[in-house]
Amino acid sequence: MAMQLQQQTIALDRAASERRTGQDRRRHNWRTIAYGLSGRGRRRLARRHDHSYYLDWYEPKLVFTGIAILLMSSLDALLTLTLMEQGAYEANYFMARLLDTSQGIFITTKIGVTAAAVLFLLMHAHFRLLRITRARRLLQLLVLVYGVLIAYEVLLLGVLR
Repeated sequence: MAMQLQQQTIALDRAASERRTGQDRRRHNWRTIAYGLSGRGRRRLARRHDHSYYLDWYEPKLVFTGIAILLMSSLDALLTLTLMEQGAYEANYFMARLLDTSQGIFITTKIGVTAAAVLFLLMHAHFRLLRITRARRLLQLLVLVYGVLIAYEVLLLGVLR
């Protein structure tokens, strides 16, 4: 009896392994991001506590935080160009070189790099980065940093006028 049960178990294991493909269906890719941002994702909580994990669904608060960062980055680019017209200079060496090339490349690169960073942090919102903090905290910190930067640029605009 035990021998028959063991043989049936082995046969079931072989049948199950033959149905599997080589691709891991749990991999995280760009389709996962689009699926999660659309609100159709199903996994909203981690299966295990205190682990880094990907989800199919992104909290609306985090998505809005990412959108706010992108909008503030765009406003920062606009304010930077306005300040440059009034005699200011770009303190960031890399961005200053891009501004020397063209305003279009400057804006595209600035918003593109910001969008890539926001997507990365959103994808890894539940991961501990650099063993310091969760990526979601970095997203929230970026909102604060951009807020201070924009306030500073508005103050500079007032001084330069």
